[in-house]
Amino acid sequence: MRPSSAAGICTVADRSDEMKEPEQSRSHKTKGAKGQLHELIDVIALRASTAGVAEVQGIEDALRFVVDRICRHTGWPVGHVYMPAPDSEDEYVSAGIWHLDDAAALERFRKATEQTRLNGDVGLPGRVLSSGRPAWVVDVGQEPGFPRAAAARRAGLKSAVAFPIQAGERTGAVVEFFSREVMEANEHLLEAMVSIGTELGRAFERSRELSMAQQAAELYRSVVETSPDAIMVTDLNGRVLMCNQQAAAHHGAEGPEAMLGLSGFDFVAPEDRERAVENARRTLETGGVRNVEYTLVRRDGSRIPAELSASLIRDPQGQPRAFIAVVRNVAERKKSEDALRQSEEKFRTLTEMNAAATFVFKKGRLVYANSAAAEMTGYSVDELLTIDPWKTVHPDFRESLEEAWRATFERPDQPPPSGFEVKIVTKDGDERWVEYSADLVDWEGGRGVLGTAYDVTERKQAEQALRDSEERYRVMYQDNPSMYFTVDAAGRVLSVNQFGAEQLGYAPEELAGTPVLEVFYDEDKEDIARQLQLCMDTPGKMSHWECRKVRKDGEVVWVKEAARATLDVNGELIVLIVCEDITERRRMEEELRKAREELEGKVERQMQQGRAYGLTFRELTVLHLVAAGNSDREMADKLGISPLTVSKHVANILSKMGASSRSEASARAVREALLV
Repeated sequence: MRPSSAAGICTVADRSDEMKEPEQSRSHKTKGAKGQLHELIDVIALRASTAGVAEVQGIEDALRFVVDRICRHTGWPVGHVYMPAPDSEDEYVSAGIWHLDDAAALERFRKATEQTRLNGDVGLPGRVLSSGRPAWVVDVGQEPGFPRAAAARRAGLKSAVAFPIQAGERTGAVVEFFSREVMEANEHLLEAMVSIGTELGRAFERSRELSMAQQAAELYRSVVETSPDAIMVTDLNGRVLMCNQQAAAHHGAEGPEAMLGLSGFDFVAPEDRERAVENARRTLETGGVRNVEYTLVRRDGSRIPAELSASLIRDPQGQPRAFIAVVRNVAERKKSEDALRQSEEKFRTLTEMNAAATFVFKKGRLVYANSAAAEMTGYSVDELLTIDPWKTVHPDFRESLEEAWRATFERPDQPPPSGFEVKIVTKDGDERWVEYSADLVDWEGGRGVLGTAYDVTERKQAEQALRDSEERYRVMYQDNPSMYFTVDAAGRVLSVNQFGAEQLGYAPEELAGTPVLEVFYDEDKEDIARQLQLCMDTPGKMSHWECRKVRKDGEVVWVKEAARATLDVNGELIVLIVCEDITERRRMEEELRKAREELEGKVERQMQQGRAYGLTFRELTVLHLVAAGNSDREMADKLGISPLTVSKHVANILSKMGASSRSEASARAVREALLV
């Protein structure tokens, strides 16, 4: 064999008939009869096959055994293993598996190795990763692009050899060795390493397959045991073969064992049993049924409503073998449905008794109207549900009201038009003024608007309109998943919604009456006081700021706030503040800033040493990120520039370096120490 480059990299594929060097000139440490190599391979193969049926620790034990045996056979002082990095798909790191004949003398080399992350472009292991074959370096001190060359020279290491362990489509590990002598490649030893790598690759595959099978079994067990639904497996006659604890609880049994052998049909109420048998037949024919409702009878005679979905289990030959059924207790859902029906009945009863006109508007049509609406407009209820609803609105108001409604249905954040006086036209052509209110509601599975209209001359109806308005305010303010504060002119908290108080670790009553500045970070209080005063000085104008607040437990959180001063029902000036927690966003921005400063500091130091290839500061910064494998979008985010600008910088870098690709430019930058 002969080196494939001036530096002395050799692979198994680099055989040559031109090698003239006598056999006896090779190091005696790499000699040895083929029989000894075969014996070594057999011993390692046996250990690998034993480790292959064990856990991950068995694989690591097999690798240590291989490293030690090869070092003992060759007399090499250093053996080491690289494995895939747990936090990267493309990089490999030290597995912590070593053979060191003099640990103290080799300590600096060990540390340098364990601090080096490699990919398919860097170092001897990187070349092994790229080629998928063993490789031999005659002298690491003369090898360009060898990141540990300096550490190897200090440790007195000369030649190096490495081979891969393939685990499926990916390299599961790279094993490397070093000698203290300059040694030419040993063809027989390289071939032996191919065999050893193959055996260990099989062990890796067996271990991975076993681990995946164990994970699948554990996942299946966890799903079944933790499922809130009852899960049962029965034979084709309905006899229980297996079930979880929830199934036993559904039927009042002590445990899953008490269910075995029982007929699943016995748990179905008599009136549903014939239908259950028919559904079992359908499952056998079609492969499954979904969301079938039955009444189940427990052992104590009590009944529960349930929903069942079942599937057919087939054997490897495709023949029906068993049924698996998932049964869900729907008692709460039924209770909710009953409550909903009762609520709808109450709603209709209430609205029919109400003197106010009440209607539900959905998809451009009225879908509900009460008798008061009919009386107010002069149309019957049936007529209101069929005519164009805009026909009842006076022409002077129709266009603006239609535009407001259109915005409500096209933009989810746009509230419906509400709380104003509008003129209507009755069926007879009379004009009447009504006070109109509306709110968004869920109606029969869709988005609708519940509206009411009152004759403004009727005091009772006006009071009802006020109660409706207060209820809408409660829904918007108290139940909103945002932090809402109401502050008086003196800066004291008038109210805070439940969500806002909980976000700061308080109960609402703890904050009510306290100075609002108490929940702000000390360094921000002065600025917040100025912002609040500005709101008071400019009522109706929206103000925005970002600041820090302090939770009850002392934790500091960043918030984005919007505030506006307005008058309350008593004519007093108040400030409404809406807060959004942006702590996580600020943390990420700070991390990005630090990373950018660290990178730019490194580039600045390199620029002071000379501008290689005439690269500018920004181009050298981009080159660092290109070498780290960042995409244009990732580089744009990290540098605060556009992806198009990044692309232009990359093009300039390739042009100045005379590189044909990013990989070539990155590899050259590493070899020439441009990224140190």
